Amino acid sequence: MDIQCRAVNHGPKAVLRIILTPSTRNNLQHRPTPTPLRDHPHPCVCVLLTKVQFSHLRFLGIVTRMNSRTMTPTGIPPELVLEILTYISDGHKNLSACCLVCRTWRRLAQPSVFSELSLSLESHCHPWNQKFTTYPHLSQYVTRLNLWGGNWEEADDVLSPESQPTFLEGPATLELLRRLPNIKYLKMHDFALPSERKIEALSHFARLEWLGMYEVVFNETEALLDLMSQLVNLKGLHIKDVRVASHASKDLIGPILHDHVDAVPKRLRNLKLQDSGASLYIFSWLSGGVFNLSDLTDLTLSWGCSPTNHHPPLPYQLPSYVDPFISIVGARIKHLRLNIETPDFNAKSNINYMFEHFIAVRALSSFIGLETLNVDSINRYNNNDVRRLVDIERLLQHLMLPCLQKICVTMRFALNTADDLPSYKELPLWARLDALLAGSKFPSFQQLKLIIHVESFHWDAHKFGLWFEDSNSDDEDDSSTIVIPPLVTKHPWPEHPPTVDDVAALIAEQLPTLASRGCLLFCPDKMHRS
Repeated sequence: MDIQCRAVNHGPKAVLRIILTPSTRNNLQHRPTPTPLRDHPHPCVCVLLTKVQFSHLRFLGIVTRMNSRTMTPTGIPPELVLEILTYISDGHKNLSACCLVCRTWRRLAQPSVFSELSLSLESHCHPWNQKFTTYPHLSQYVTRLNLWGGNWEEADDVLSPESQPTFLEGPATLELLRRLPNIKYLKMHDFALPSERKIEALSHFARLEWLGMYEVVFNETEALLDLMSQLVNLKGLHIKDVRVASHASKDLIGPILHDHVDAVPKRLRNLKLQDSGASLYIFSWLSGGVFNLSDLTDLTLSWGCSPTNHHPPLPYQLPSYVDPFISIVGARIKHLRLNIETPDFNAKSNINYMFEHFIAVRALSSFIGLETLNVDSINRYNNNDVRRLVDIERLLQHLMLPCLQKICVTMRFALNTADDLPSYKELPLWARLDALLAGSKFPSFQQLKLIIHVESFHWDAHKFGLWFEDSNSDDEDDSSTIVIPPLVTKHPWPEHPPTVDDVAALIAEQLPTLASRGCLLFCPDKMHRS
């Protein structure tokens, strides 16, 4: 039997009608419709998916499994199965369940089930080697590899981390890595790479296109250069806290990395540098002969604050390292993301040296082709206060960006009293920002997207007051009740705390020019949604 799927539109929701017809071609290999690529699904599938909700597609899988004795599951077109798999959430568990529907579903789901592999201990590699020995084709599906150094996970009861070979040097790890010829995405966390054997183990991923290095220490410049020289197809690079623990002076590391020329320079398209202020020589490395940055269009820079009582960068350091890099990449960047840690307005003990330098030298003036600008906090769980919009103004003033179309800013509104929302209305930055973005310096500007996080944790406590018992001893007679009365505010307390919609209405009122042009878009912060 074949299954025909028809989407019938009845009002706002579609109904999936399943009709059983006699099967004429049960063999999947002889189906006239070939399995399409993910980016180009069959036109009939596109029409179906625009009308059918995902809940209906999940129901389709259940019906297929329940009636597997009376109908042929391969009657479902493989292109529809592939589309169903792309909607599967909760990762490995649900994808593994899809493998149990039938052989066709298993064959189509296995590439997704085995696409990503995470390793942190030598003992983890033994079962994978056994599995790939029994089923060699499964290793071909692994395209993403996560390597965790520093014994991130607990070892089993048989082998403690101390009794195991050093990760990336043991025979089981080396055997497993050689079995993975199709790795395109590699993440490395918390590694020290002092040995040639570790570098050699990572250097055979000839198809690697994306590399993420987080808290990785190289013992010398040659180790970093040797690793990168093998990755000839690299297109994306993410770096956080990458250091070279060389015996040479720090002032010599930058020139050594910069002057090295690879036989095949890496043509990066996407680059993310997180908190690279402690290793400024990374900028020299990126602007040297190892890379060809003519294709780089996406750049993310993440900068944290530093205590002012620590040694700040020397006056010559930021211009000599950062400015040459910006001058090389600026004109080609189309999409720039700045993840910035901003100090509190009342705190004078911290400063973001990198961001202040970026503003002082008007670094954005080099980004003449910039189309989108995203400004966010370096910590997604602690958004910058809306008052830090003044930093956006400082960043963009005195500049002309003819191609800039969209700006996206994530910001926090602390609304714990009835006076907080009106106080945001009185900020003078609104008028200046409205005039700046609507002015002639940004002729292509189309949209200011504001992702809003509303905090009102203490609203009820301030509105209704608090009372609690305080006891200094076990004697109940010594206990006393402490009462904190409701907070007296200038404005009357509304029934409920302000919402994202209330904040959006306030902003639209304060940015009249952008609002009249339809340039404002408001979204709640999904990271903090209840």
